[in-house]
Amino acid sequence: MPKRPCAIALTPDEATIICGDKFGDVYALPLFCRNGNKEHLSHIETDEAGQEIHAAEDPFMPSATLRTVHTQRNQEALKHQQNQKSKKSVKNAISFKRELLFGHVSLLTDLICVPVPRSRTTNLQDRTYIISADRDEHIRVSRGMPQAHIIEGFCLGHTQFINRLCIPHWNPQLLISGGGDDYLLIWDWLSSRILHKVDLRKLIVDYFKKQYSVRSDQEQEPTVAIKGVQWNGLIAVSDIFAFEVKTVLGGLQKQVALVCEGVRGIFFFDFSEDGRMIHAGTTTTAAAITALSLSSDHNCIAYAIGSSEGILSQPDSMGEGESPKGTSIGILEYDTMKGSWEKNNSLMNTINNAIGSIPIDVDGQGSESLLHSLETLRKKGQDENHLT
Repeated sequence: MPKRPCAIALTPDEATIICGDKFGDVYALPLFCRNGNKEHLSHIETDEAGQEIHAAEDPFMPSATLRTVHTQRNQEALKHQQNQKSKKSVKNAISFKRELLFGHVSLLTDLICVPVPRSRTTNLQDRTYIISADRDEHIRVSRGMPQAHIIEGFCLGHTQFINRLCIPHWNPQLLISGGGDDYLLIWDWLSSRILHKVDLRKLIVDYFKKQYSVRSDQEQEPTVAIKGVQWNGLIAVSDIFAFEVKTVLGGLQKQVALVCEGVRGIFFFDFSEDGRMIHAGTTTTAAAITALSLSSDHNCIAYAIGSSEGILSQPDSMGEGESPKGTSIGILEYDTMKGSWEKNNSLMNTINNAIGSIPIDVDGQGSESLLHSLETLRKKGQDENHLT
């Protein structure tokens, strides 16, 4: 890729990769070069007989000559350079054909490719859309390929950068978005309409007060002290997952899992029929979560935690099976009888003993920027909502 990729997604047919880079451009490239088909290779040209045409390499000629080089040592070096046949190319050719679909004017942070049924009473194929978010609080809804340049609408409502988009599989017309502001937003994205807001600030502050006995500082210092660690009240959503779990009666409960950067916990919500998210509980982890993954049967969650000297990663409260130094793996399993997510300490110990803890050989400030970097998306000089 010409620039660093920031987000990727697969088209519904799983044949094409949609990739966005840090300059806001979105490209399409093939997932596979099927049967060695070279039509996907942009740097290969063929003649009428189908034979590959290789461009002739320019001979290498040094700029110096015997008239400009006088010492014996330099003259020998010049003769050695003149004997070289050609100069090797420094930059490799692009392996795959890239198709530019559209672009944002800001750094792209996330994108989703989602199919939506046109009508249950017709035999028309699903219409595909590409939903993309950027640092400038924009959510763009574009048509799928090959009409991705056509904008269907914008979902505007965030006041800070947007970092994560999530489409619940049970209703592809709903969109959950979160980023650097105080709210999680639920959209009817086809009509660009906000259906519901989740107050993350109240949720996180209440969690702090319950878990860490938080005390508020003076009004002129809008921060929170947690066992000697200062929190400036900034929120950054790092992951959103929507899934269904089995209930004790055999039904399915729609749920959403949420992770915020620098917070030692996973927030779980029940998704109601009217599109509202109701807080169902919070699972505390031993350190801030750096990555989270859901099993295919939606009954198990694996997460990675990174321990450092920064916010909310105190080694004196590490849980069983989790390492206070470096990174380690945590496992949650859904308990149908209790209706809650519980830690599987035995499995966590087995995994962590097998793979070992990965040390972080940097200082406290360096490890925070290494493991938790979403705050770099927040614009400097912009008014920030602090805890009051």
